[in-house]
Amino acid sequence: MDKISTGEDSTLGTYKKMAVALFGEDSKIAKFFNDKIAESPNGENEEVIQHESQMLYLIMHMGLKEQEEE
Repeated sequence: MDKISTGEDSTLGTYKKMAVALFGEDSKIAKFFNDKIAESPNGENEEVIQHESQMLYLIMHMGLKEQEEE
C-alpha cells in the first residue's frame, strides 16, 4: 500500500481524519468520506490511489467552499 507524506497509509480513513481535523465531523467533506467508506468493501481501510496532492486539494476546496457558503 502506498504511504502519504506523513507516513500513514493512503486510505479513505486517513483522508477522513484529515478532513475532520481541518473542518469538523459535521462538515460536508467529512460526510463525503463517510459515504465513500460506507460504499467501500474495505471501509476505512480502502486504499486511495489518487495522488496525495489531489486529495488534499479536494479536502481544502470542499471545506473552504462550505465555509464561504455559511
